[in-house]
Amino acid sequence: MVTTRNVTRWLSTTMLLLSAAQLNAGDIRGNVAAELTYFSSASDLPGSWQAGTSFSADIELYQQIADNVSLTIRPFLRADQRDDARTHNDLREFILTTNGDSWEFSGGLGQVFWGVTESRNPVDIINQIDNLESVDGSDKLGQLMLNFKWFTDYGDFEWYALPHFRERAFASADGRPFPGFTIGGPAQFESARGARHIDTAFRWSRSFDSWDLGLHYFNGTARDPLLVPGAGEQLSARYPQLTQFGIDALGIFGDLTAKLEAVQKNGDEFTDHAEAVLGMEYTFVGFLSSLQENEIIPAAWCDGESANPFKTLLCNDRMDVGLVVEYLWDEGGKQSTQLFQNDFLTGLRFAFNDERSSDALLGIVRDLDHGSTTLSLEASTRLFDSFRLSTEWRLFSDTGDDPFLNTLANEDFMRIDLAYFF
Repeated sequence: MVTTRNVTRWLSTTMLLLSAAQLNAGDIRGNVAAELTYFSSASDLPGSWQAGTSFSADIELYQQIADNVSLTIRPFLRADQRDDARTHNDLREFILTTNGDSWEFSGGLGQVFWGVTESRNPVDIINQIDNLESVDGSDKLGQLMLNFKWFTDYGDFEWYALPHFRERAFASADGRPFPGFTIGGPAQFESARGARHIDTAFRWSRSFDSWDLGLHYFNGTARDPLLVPGAGEQLSARYPQLTQFGIDALGIFGDLTAKLEAVQKNGDEFTDHAEAVLGMEYTFVGFLSSLQENEIIPAAWCDGESANPFKTLLCNDRMDVGLVVEYLWDEGGKQSTQLFQNDFLTGLRFAFNDERSSDALLGIVRDLDHGSTTLSLEASTRLFDSFRLSTEWRLFSDTGDDPFLNTLANEDFMRIDLAYFF
């Protein structure tokens, strides 16, 4: 539960950061948000609440120190009503950057994203995910790093030294969606140096006509833990050493986009294997305009302003609709330790191109081995000048035979987020 002490600490820290930013000549931007989560069913498991609220602040401070030197500070805080573990804070970025004509050097806490596919990004290896924020792994913790980039006619070269590993945080028994087990106790490491092991990574990327290509190498502590027996009925997180080679490719051919991410993972504590996501997206530009031009949707009906949202939608000749299909594969098959080992994603992306910058993404993931289905809908729209309303729906069906999802039959949920941006 959120205690008075937690809320006071959260508000005090937020006000301190805002005040500090106003005293400097740098730029400040970010958002503060209120979130409501509702589960359609009660659960027989711990954490059987159905509705809960939380509040968050995501702030970025940017300061130009010299002509070629800048400092970025980005703190994040959340206070959650139901799950004490989700009441947390993190310094997403605290990084100093300098650059020349053909190079850039950064040091501190930073965030790096690699990837081109929609459903999963196996090549994205630098940062630990913030498992407390979302179920899709899109949020990340800050990673201590030294990063050097060299830009040449033969491509861009990146080198990373990562001197400190960050463990993944897990929801408590009061958290939902609840996977059917709790993870606690001290983490275990294959490396004798534990979290102090120095990881390294290299990446090369270049554009070729219609293609963007990236190749990478990583050696260090795996970001995804193995779950091993712990104290009592709990499981414990164990982090093996990992060597990973990967490729990501994005090809744009008019309205068609082709995507690929593939990695080879090697280590002493797990079976060497490959993982890949292969997909495409085709965009129907001005999806409804042809219906209006052919009078299937009468032009007279679309004249003038209307408060009817259905009419506003059908008369929007600027809306683009993208058809997304992806195949997710893991060489380990049914023995894989991760969720997506033989799955197929079908999705629709809506870009309404309206004055509110509205968008939506509908996705259905079908497990071809176990028959389980996950449906997700994410949508957002701007309210007034500075507010944005977002919603997320996740439904789990036919999960009985799926070893990863069989405890989520009653964990369907809806999440509504109202954020004020500044």
